[in-house]
Amino acid sequence: MIFLTVGTQFPFDRLVVAVDELVGDGTIAEEVFAQIGDSTYKPRNFKAVTSLDKKAYDEYFLSASAIISHAGMGTIAMALDHGKSLLAMPRRSTYREVVNGHQEGLARKFAACGHILVAEDEKELPAKVRLLKEFVPRPRQVDPDAVARRIAIFVESMKNARNSTCPSSRSCPR
Repeated sequence: MIFLTVGTQFPFDRLVVAVDELVGDGTIAEEVFAQIGDSTYKPRNFKAVTSLDKKAYDEYFLSASAIISHAGMGTIAMALDHGKSLLAMPRRSTYREVVNGHQEGLARKFAACGHILVAEDEKELPAKVRLLKEFVPRPRQVDPDAVARRIAIFVESMKNARNSTCPSSRSCPR
């Protein structure tokens, strides 16, 4: 079973319609179950609910052979934590599916690291769905020391920037 999840904050009809068409034309032969939020579109080719409680959501997520989703950080993190193959299609602000373009950048970064597959739009979805069955996500390597180093570099750069704009400590606010 493939679990389609689009979050609950905004509708994502573009993805729900595209997956419904792929199930209908046989591109997706596996059973699909979906959590579709406040979608105005009702799928004809798979079962869907508006929302799930946490326990049910986790059960569907963990029992799924793969996940198709928006490019939300929570879904990406959960897929990585459980070694699930994830195909993400970012919501776009141009379609008023989200308030800004953060999902596009997030999806590209995780895809570049080999963690997820990304379909930039519904036209790319069929080819990426075909890859999903064989896709094995690259495990995320957590490195707290690297994060600490990056923060230290940032703090140092801010300190240097402040010193270059405020040559006299008496004239700069503390």
